[in-house]
Amino acid sequence: MANRVLPSPSESTGLLAHLFIVLQDSKRTRVKELLYSGHVHVNGQSVTRHDVQVGPGDRIEVRAERVAPRRVLPFQVLYEDGALLVIVKPNGLLTVPSKHEKTRNVLSLVNAALKETRERAYIVHRLDLYTSGVLVLVKSETYQAKVTKHWADAKKQYHALVEGVPERKSGTLTHYLREDERLVMHAHSSQVKSSVRASLSYRVLDERGSHSLLSVQLKTGKKNQIRAQLAAIGHPVAGDAKYGAQSNPIGRLALHASRLWIPHPKSGTMMEFRAPLPRGMEERT
Repeated sequence: MANRVLPSPSESTGLLAHLFIVLQDSKRTRVKELLYSGHVHVNGQSVTRHDVQVGPGDRIEVRAERVAPRRVLPFQVLYEDGALLVIVKPNGLLTVPSKHEKTRNVLSLVNAALKETRERAYIVHRLDLYTSGVLVLVKSETYQAKVTKHWADAKKQYHALVEGVPERKSGTLTHYLREDERLVMHAHSSQVKSSVRASLSYRVLDERGSHSLLSVQLKTGKKNQIRAQLAAIGHPVAGDAKYGAQSNPIGRLALHASRLWIPHPKSGTMMEFRAPLPRGMEERT
């Protein structure tokens, strides 16, 4: 892409809103990517904030991107810029290395691919071994610290196919989770020794005979939280024998991190990422 000088607005307005107008031949996601990755310059200065005000006489320029060396990542990429790498984690793969598995995990596989471009990825959150879906990595320790600092502002949505149909079609669950010696989380209705508070809200999207599809919004982020809490109300996630499921209709744990909202570590803009639902968990229209 060559350098491109854009017309300035006739009156003061936000930079991103103006870019959407003058770059309407480009997809909005592409325009955002150009802004957040530092390729938009205002009066000679790189700008990444969407709400910077621009007006008549301002020189607004989109500068050429460096062509990155070719590399192939072993995962579906939902979004990438100079700060973030957002992928779809498959089920059955660890997020980070463990004592017994050093190489076959998301972080190690991504960093092996990034060596070609002398980049490195850092983890800011994890998904369980058998949970699939949106996973965010960052490209520096500085971004890692920023995202981690504001992780409380993140919103996490999951889809879960569960056994049975909850009597209440929507609600909030609050339990106290305690891990036993077999690494199973037990959900208690009141606080017990060494327990941690866990809360989520759910909504029944679709009833499918002996199963139902739920949308789950996490209010806390605890180990095995969704699995333990849904099992505690008698509706374990399908395919989750560890938490009492008796069926496995899609041949895997039917839990998927479908959407995630986080503030961008450079601009502060809230970003939304969506991972396609696995086969057998699609919402019916």
